[in-house]
Amino acid sequence: MGIENSALDVCSEHRMPPERRVAFEGFETGRRFLVCAQPQPQNCGFVGWVDPEWPHTMQNALLKLWEMLEDNKSARRDDNLENSLKNHQLTEEKRNLDANYDKLVEDVNQLFNAQEERVMDLSYLKDKMNAHGAESSSDVVAVMKTEIEKKEAEIMEFKGKYSVLMNLAEAQGRVIRTQKANHLKEKEKLSEENYNLKVQVDKLTNSEEKLNDDIVVLNIHIDGLKKGIENLIKRGDELKLQIADQLMALEKNQEKLKMIRDILDG
Repeated sequence: MGIENSALDVCSEHRMPPERRVAFEGFETGRRFLVCAQPQPQNCGFVGWVDPEWPHTMQNALLKLWEMLEDNKSARRDDNLENSLKNHQLTEEKRNLDANYDKLVEDVNQLFNAQEERVMDLSYLKDKMNAHGAESSSDVVAVMKTEIEKKEAEIMEFKGKYSVLMNLAEAQGRVIRTQKANHLKEKEKLSEENYNLKVQVDKLTNSEEKLNDDIVVLNIHIDGLKKGIENLIKRGDELKLQIADQLMALEKNQEKLKMIRDILDG
């Protein structure tokens, strides 16, 4: 707030010129006032207002502005807290996803290695079975077929696990993308709300400026009326003096007329 020495008033305790300041809180915002110029703890505080009380419309507009400012600050704090929590959640999910992805890569490599080993085992069994051919007994053939079916079942099982892991990775990716998209939508909504709030604040600020201009014009008219009243009072005093002079002259004329009548009657 600005500080300006004023010799129009003095503080009651020190009889010294006060400082002129400007209020910046509540419905008194913009209104100038005087305070004691002495430093603490000798300062005796508030001396008086310089400007008259603001009109009720302007007070309501100022209160609305301050209320909107506090609401905006509160909303920003809430949004910052919410965004921090969301960022923390996304960071944790990304960390978990990275860990799951590394685990998935490791599992897939193990699956491929195991599958290659089982394919080699299967090829070996088939070659061995073909090598023995007709000389193999029916029991040996049955055992080999059973082993081959077992190996094929294991391969199918590993393929199923691989498919599950791929689906899990895809699902996790969709979750992350969805959360990021929701976060962007909420951010855009917040930006739009902040813009609308700024528009409302600008409108109220323009209204306040117009009210200030109206007050200046009103003060000019009041000063003109005060000067007119002073002139009327001054003119009234002059008329009173003129009337008094005329009354005195009338009394003197009446005395002269009486003297003339007395002379004529005598």
